[in-house]
Amino acid sequence: MRLSYSSISTYETCPAKYRFQYEDRLPSAPSPALSFGDSLHRTLHRFHNRPVPVAPTLEELHGMLEHEWVSEGFRDPGEEQLYLDHARQVLSQYHRDNASSFRIPAALEHRFTVEVEGVQLSGTIDRMDRIPGGGYEIIDYKTSRRLPPKAVVDRDLQLSLYHLAAREVWGIEPERLTLYFLLPGERMTTFRTRHDTDQMRRRISIVAERIGAGKFEPRENPLCGWCDFQAACPLFRHKYEKQGGDPAPRMTDLVDEWIALKREDWDRYRRLEELRALINAFCEEHGYRRLFGSDGSAVDRRPQHVTAPDPGRVRRILEPMGLWEGVQSVDPKALSSLIESRSLPPSVEDALLASREEVRTQYALYLKDPARSRR
Repeated sequence: MRLSYSSISTYETCPAKYRFQYEDRLPSAPSPALSFGDSLHRTLHRFHNRPVPVAPTLEELHGMLEHEWVSEGFRDPGEEQLYLDHARQVLSQYHRDNASSFRIPAALEHRFTVEVEGVQLSGTIDRMDRIPGGGYEIIDYKTSRRLPPKAVVDRDLQLSLYHLAAREVWGIEPERLTLYFLLPGERMTTFRTRHDTDQMRRRISIVAERIGAGKFEPRENPLCGWCDFQAACPLFRHKYEKQGGDPAPRMTDLVDEWIALKREDWDRYRRLEELRALINAFCEEHGYRRLFGSDGSAVDRRPQHVTAPDPGRVRRILEPMGLWEGVQSVDPKALSSLIESRSLPPSVEDALLASREEVRTQYALYLKDPARSRR
C-alpha cells in the first residue's frame, strides 16, 4: 500500500472522502485557496534555490511570484487580483523577516519514500536548514490564517513523518521541526521523541488496516462545506438528487412533517427549562414544596441527590467478600464512542461490535437544522 501525509490526513478526516479521492479518483475542482498556497510554495522554492548565500531582492521575489502564479479556480479576474495582491503582501513580510539571515538550505523540496509498518509512505520536505552551531531544522510552509494550539503541532503527523524520513534518508535526527505560517508570519517549532515515532507508526498502521478492510464510512466534519464530493456522499447525496427533480415528493412531505414536529419539541423543551428555573427560584424563596395550578393539579419539587461511588473504596469493601467482580461493568456509551472514533484496527472494531449482546442495528433520527446552529 502506498500512502502519503495528505492521504492519511484525508482518511482520518473522512474515510469516505479518501475513497472518492484516492480509490474512485473522482475529479475535484481547483479553488482559489489551493492556487494561492501552491503559488506561494513555488515562489519560496525559487527564492531559496540559489547557489550563493545572498537573498534575492524584494523586486526579484515579486517577479518570481508573477512567474509562478497559478491562475486556476478563481471566479473572475477581480478575485484573482485580490489573491495576487495578498500574496505580494505575504512575500513582502517574508522578505523582511528572512532576507538578512538568508542561508543556502541543506535540502529543498526533497521527495522521499520510506516504509512504515509495510506501508510505502511518500512526501516532500519543503526545506531543511543547518542550524548555526550544529543540527538541522525541517521547515514546512502553511497558508492557514490561524495558528493551531501548540498541542496540535506537537502531535502533527506531517512533522512526525518528516522526522522519520530525515532519519531514514539522511541518517540525522532533526533538532527542530517547524511549521512556518506565512499569513501571520509566525513559526511554531516542536521536536519528536522515540515514543512519538512509535505512536506515529501505530497511527499509520491503523489507517492502512482500515483502508485494506474497506472501511470508508462518511464522517461529518467542519470541512464538509468545501468538499468536492458531496454529490456522491451518503450524507449529502439526497440534496443533490432533489436539485435535478425530487425523486420521492411524498417522502419529502414526511421529512418536512418530522422536522416541524422536532422543532416544536425543541421549543417546548426550551420553555419547560425556563419555567423550571422560575418555579425552583420561587419555591426556594418562599419555602414551598408544591405549587398548585388552577385546576387542582400541582407541581412537586423533590430533592434529587446525585452521587457517584468511589471505585477504590467500593473495591476495598467488596473484594474481600468476593463481590467486586459482580459490580464491574462496561460503560456502553463510552464503548460506542470508542468504536465510532474510528481509531481502532478493523479486527478490534469488529470484535467489539460482535461482543455486544444485540445482534441488530437500529438507527436514531437527529435533526440537522442550519437555522438552529446559527443561534
